[in-house]
Amino acid sequence: MDKIKDFFKNPINYGLVGLIVGMVIGLVVLGWGVLPVKWIDAAPTDLQIDYQRDYLCMTIDSYIRNQDDQLMQLRWDGLGENADELLNTITPAVCRFTSTAEIDAFKEIVGFQSDNPGVNVEENGEEETELGYLDFEEELTPDVKTISIIPLAILILLTLVAGGILVFLMIRKNKGENGGRKIKAAKFVIPKNKNEEQTKQKKEKSGKDSPLAQFMTTYRQGDDLYDDSFSIDSVNGEFLGECGVGIAETIGVGDPKKVTALEVWLFDKNDIQTVTKVLMSEHANNDSALRQRLLSKGEPILIEPGMRFLMETESLQLEAHVIDMVYARGPLPENSYFSRLTLEVSVWPK
Repeated sequence: MDKIKDFFKNPINYGLVGLIVGMVIGLVVLGWGVLPVKWIDAAPTDLQIDYQRDYLCMTIDSYIRNQDDQLMQLRWDGLGENADELLNTITPAVCRFTSTAEIDAFKEIVGFQSDNPGVNVEENGEEETELGYLDFEEELTPDVKTISIIPLAILILLTLVAGGILVFLMIRKNKGENGGRKIKAAKFVIPKNKNEEQTKQKKEKSGKDSPLAQFMTTYRQGDDLYDDSFSIDSVNGEFLGECGVGIAETIGVGDPKKVTALEVWLFDKNDIQTVTKVLMSEHANNDSALRQRLLSKGEPILIEPGMRFLMETESLQLEAHVIDMVYARGPLPENSYFSRLTLEVSVWPK
């Protein structure tokens, strides 16, 4: 205690401690906890590079089908100055439902001219230059990196200094009170039998045999005919049933369709009926009339990122896992229709 009192006799130490406390309160408590920065209404040019590619793919697909020059130009201008560079990275491997001919036709329409011969687009969709792979971080200007790194570095340095001083004072105090004897810290050890029991419980929850079938399916806005179906066969090749994912309900008008609900169905050849679950958006779940209409198509459930749900028939069990889910932005209510949704579907015998 005397050491701490002596430490604060120096006015400089008061300023140092005040600076650390102020930065912790300002950056951590207020900046990250109470009043964090929120980004809303971002333009396409502000999106992550992968989402910019998705946006451009949807723009090309929409124009090929609708031939709306004004809408295409508006969306093209939204990509800003990097539109030409971004278009140079687009291939059929990046845009699943767009061919090379359609991409070349779009380039001619927008007057695209490649002025960056150092960029090669390979079949796997990666960008490579003479200096190596392009990274999204390289698009940040040096000023932005400096502004982001310097305060964090100062905060870490000051925290380490203050922590070192406090640890040093506590060690000195402990040595004085215990006559220089070392005090060993207590170590908490989980009993072996308890650890084995927890491991066994986890295995019981997730320890299923390998599934008969496993599929990955993705809906993207603009795929108005989205309807994936998969055959379920035994290890001997015997047909057991089918499962699939398709569009259940749309809202609004115009193209592309605004999908507010998708349906997952499971057909079992040994069962008399097909089991269906309707995956609703947040808006559809809150709209009682829309929810009642979806009830006639199957069991409605509110879909959330990362969620899992089960479906069972007479001899089959299906588990669906929401791998990725992004709501679209537009004039309709918030969280009312999907921009992208990826499901992993696994089927086991009961």
